Amino acid sequence: MDPSSLPRLLPLVAMLACSRPPALNGDARALAYRSRSKVPDTAARQMAAAANGDARRRAPWREPNHLHAAGGPIGDGRDKYLFGETQLYLGEYEPEPGKFREVEPQDDAAMAYADALFTVQQLQRWAQRHDIAWDVQLGRARGRVTASGADSAARSLLSDLSRKSGLSAEEAEMHRPRLDEKYRDRR
Repeated sequence: MDPSSLPRLLPLVAMLACSRPPALNGDARALAYRSRSKVPDTAARQMAAAANGDARRRAPWREPNHLHAAGGPIGDGRDKYLFGETQLYLGEYEPEPGKFREVEPQDDAAMAYADALFTVQQLQRWAQRHDIAWDVQLGRARGRVTASGADSAARSLLSDLSRKSGLSAEEAEMHRPRLDEKYRDRR
């Protein structure tokens, strides 16, 4: 290859680097998600605002869902991949400096399941409104969420969380207010 052609190839290399979705984190304690295709910036702005609003209306167990962008910041007018992660398990926390509090494993499992369900429902709403699909991953388990809902692999991932919690989807959401109150000093 002629060295003088390198400057002309750099824009192509940069474009190709941003043409693939970001990798998902295989953390067994977090539900990672990413858009399967680039999303128009107007839709990205709407979803980011919705995520912030949802976090104010529904207190997260560990931390609120935040959308991140690959290929430029949200609001720059360009299409981009979106990704994020929901930390599902609290484990223990420090309500005041030097004092730690452990979360009962069954309580942690219930809240993890409730937050995973909420995240998948949130992704489905965004898929319906903006005609996109999402990849999800929890540990090694992977699935997909589209406008019609979670695929069999994503449903299996949620079923595993349900088994760990010993709760149905409705029961997990019903336990949230009691557990939120029980561990209110986590915020």
